[in-house]
Amino acid sequence: MQTSLIELPSIRDDGSGYNYLFKLAANIIADPHRHFNFNFKKCAILDQNAIAMLGGLARYVDSHNTIANSGLSGIILQKCGVMFQVESMSQIISELLIENNFLSHFSKENFDGYPEGDYIGYRQHMEYLDANAIASHLNHQWLSDEKISISPDLKNAIVSRIFEIFMNAYGHGVERCKTPGLGVISCGRYYKKESKLKLTVVDFGCGIIENIKAHLKSDIDDIAATRWALETGNSTKTDSMYEHIPRGLGFGLLAEFVSLNKGDLSVFSNSCCAKVSENGNYDVSRMKTPFSGTMVNIAINCDGRHYKFISDSAGTEQYF
Repeated sequence: MQTSLIELPSIRDDGSGYNYLFKLAANIIADPHRHFNFNFKKCAILDQNAIAMLGGLARYVDSHNTIANSGLSGIILQKCGVMFQVESMSQIISELLIENNFLSHFSKENFDGYPEGDYIGYRQHMEYLDANAIASHLNHQWLSDEKISISPDLKNAIVSRIFEIFMNAYGHGVERCKTPGLGVISCGRYYKKESKLKLTVVDFGCGIIENIKAHLKSDIDDIAATRWALETGNSTKTDSMYEHIPRGLGFGLLAEFVSLNKGDLSVFSNSCCAKVSENGNYDVSRMKTPFSGTMVNIAINCDGRHYKFISDSAGTEQYF
C-alpha cells in the first residue's frame, strides 16, 4: 500500500490557509486508500480551521479503510490510516495539540496535562450529537463570561444558532449523505492576544449546494443555490436530525451579531464561499478549489462591550 508524506506549512485562518486546506482535502478525498504521514517540521502555526480539517481528514481516511475480518469475529482491521508525526512538531505545536485535546484522539502516547472535560479545543461528534453536551460547551467554555460580556437572552440565542450549525452538519453531512464513521468535527480556540473567540465546524457530506439541488430537483447555478440556502425560512427538511430543531441554516441573527461585533462568519461548501459583510448580508463567491463537504467558521471579538437585545433591561448601551 502506498504511503504519502505531507509536509505541512503554517496554516492560518485566512484566505491562503483555506485555499491550502481545500487543496489538501481534494487530494486526500480523491485517493484515500493509502497511508498519509503528516510531518510538522515546516509548520509553526496551526489555527483552529486547520486542526478541525486535519482531524476530519484523518477520520475520512479511517472510514474508507476500515474492514471487518471475517475470520476473526468482532475484529476490525485498518488497511490504511493517518499518522501525525509528533516527533517532527515544535514545542509550540505539540503543546497546542495536547492542550486542545487533538493528540489524545490520534496517538497512543499518554499525554499528561490535557484537559479531561471542560476545554475549548478539538472535539469529535461521531455516532450522535449530544445536545446537552454541545450546549454546555458553547455556554460555559466557548462563550464564557470571562471572555465576552453578553446578556443571558442574547447568549442563549447565539448558542441556539450555533447549535443549529452542528445539527445541520449532521443532517446534511451524515444522515442524508450516508457517511457513517465521519460525524461532525469541531475545533474552538480563544486567541488571548487578539481577544478573539473562534470556532470551526466541518463535515464531509454532500455539501449544501448538492443538497439544495437535490431538494429543488433543479440544476440551478451554484451561487444561486448557496443564496437560497442562506435565505431565512428556506429548508431542505434534511438539515436537522430532530423535528423540533428549526429548519434551514438559520444564520440571520448570528450574521447580524457577527457584523455588529466586527467578527466573521464564513460558510464553505462545494464550489462556493459565503461571508458576512459589514452590513450583515452575505457575499457569495466561487472557491478556487471546491470542497466536498461543508466548513463553517465563526470569529467573535471579545472587545469589552456589553451585547444585548434592545428588549433587555435598560441602563446600558443597547444593540438589537
